[in-house]
Order: sequence, then C-alpha cells, then structure tokens
Amino acid sequence: MLDPSTILLTDKTAVVTGGGRGLGEAIAVNMAAFGADVAVLDIDEPAARKTAGRVRETGRRGLALRADVSVRADVDAALERTRAELGEIDVLVNNAADLTDPRPALTISDERFDYFVRSCLGSAWLCSTTVARRWIDLGRSGVIVNVATTEGIRGCPNWSAYSAAKAGMINLTKTLSSEWGPHGIRINAVAPDYTPSPGTDFAGRRMNTDDPGSLLFRRSAADSRESLAGIAPFIPLRRYGTPDDTAALAIFLASEMSAWITGQTIVVDGGALACARVEGPLPLPMFLDQDD
Repeated sequence: MLDPSTILLTDKTAVVTGGGRGLGEAIAVNMAAFGADVAVLDIDEPAARKTAGRVRETGRRGLALRADVSVRADVDAALERTRAELGEIDVLVNNAADLTDPRPALTISDERFDYFVRSCLGSAWLCSTTVARRWIDLGRSGVIVNVATTEGIRGCPNWSAYSAAKAGMINLTKTLSSEWGPHGIRINAVAPDYTPSPGTDFAGRRMNTDDPGSLLFRRSAADSRESLAGIAPFIPLRRYGTPDDTAALAIFLASEMSAWITGQTIVVDGGALACARVEGPLPLPMFLDQDD
C-alpha cells in the first residue's frame, strides 16, 4: 500500500537552474512547499533572490546564487556553495534555457546556434555530470529532472536551434538514465507546451528591431492574450498550462512516489500533442504588427 508521505520532499536539498522566473520559479517554490530546501540558480541574480525569498516564506531554506550554468566554473562554484549552506544535493532540476529571439533557421548564425545548444543542452550536461559524479563517489542516490519541451519532440518553425537543443536533452535523459541507473540515480524529463509565464511571454517586447530576420513582438499584452485565446479550443482540455502544472509533475518525479520511473519524458500539454493539434505552426505571426 502506498504511503502518502512518499510524495513529500521533506528535508531534501534541491537545486533549480533558471529558477528566477517562470517554470523554474514555480518548481522551486512548490518543491519548498513540499518540504525541500532549495538553491535557486539564475544568471539574473535579483530574480534568483526574489524566488529564494518566496522559498523562505514556505518555512524552508532558500539560497539565491548568480550562475551562468553553461560555464563550468560557475556550476562548480554554485554547487559547492549549495552543499556548504544547504547540505548534500538530493535533487537537480535542469530548467535554465534561453527563449529569446525566435527566427527562421536560415537567419540563425553559427554562433547563435552554438549559444542555444550551450545554454539549453550544455547547461544540463554540465550540471548533471557534476552532480552525478559526486553522488557516485559518495555512494549516494539522487534524482535529476530535466525541463524539456514538446518543441523537442515535434517540428517547431522559427525555433530550430532551441528545439534541436531540447531534443538533445530528451535523448540525454534516456542515455544518462541507462548509464547511471545502476548507481541509484533516476533521470526524467518534463515536456510542457503552451504554458504562459514571465519567462515565456514575449508580449510587448521589441527585439532586434534592426535585424529583418528577427520576429518582432510589438503588440500589447492584452492583444497577445486575445490572439492566443484562439488556440485554446485546439487543446483537448481547453486551457493553457500553468507553471504549477509543470511543477506538480517535477515534484512527482523528484519524490519517492516515482521510485521506479527513469529515462522518461512526460508531456504536460493538456493533450495537444496527442491529438495532433491543427492550428499550425506556433502563432508568432499573430504578434507581429503588420501596420509597422
């Protein structure tokens, strides 16, 4: 018979990369609500501090660390400080990613492609291998949750570099779960879709206005929400996701409730991918002000 307490993360130490906003913030705060102490890593230190403050409001310890998790020195320093202040790490959530500047593939420079691979996939590789090496050396088990996306499963026009990096994360999840399973290390991925959050809502931003290859988001937030509202009917559950929807799955995968689950990528999308939704490519053109 299942013990309801196995869903809890009581006294675990979790590290959440890209935890300053959006899905990372929701995962960090909700893991704290389920009992974990949380180190919030983000390249934006004020954002990390805000999330860490919310973690502390739950009664758990929260640590804000400025780190570029695509850089080994930053990763090593952040994880060492986490261990010093919160104790040995039990859970790693690889959430950090760059969602800015979507553009057609033929306008992406080699340097920009390399950047996406490094920030979205390379960061997960660096953090995972660093944490797992210590777990294995100490004879400890541990859990890694990778935040992927349905764009890593299906075609996604205008996001080719990001999608390719996330597809790599999904395969990395499978491969590392096979290598590290004998050491008691579980690795799974969550793949959300259409989950508006401060980290993914581009409404109102004006990006690279001198670059004709860049897709410009020029409408107000209200206009953007109205445009997106037309997509909800194509989602079987008839609504967009919330950051808490993704956080709930991350908590399940980090907990002992999922003790025999590893190497999986679980989609969180209200059924959109399963029904082969028919609204077409991501609605980026809807955000363009055609009158400009």
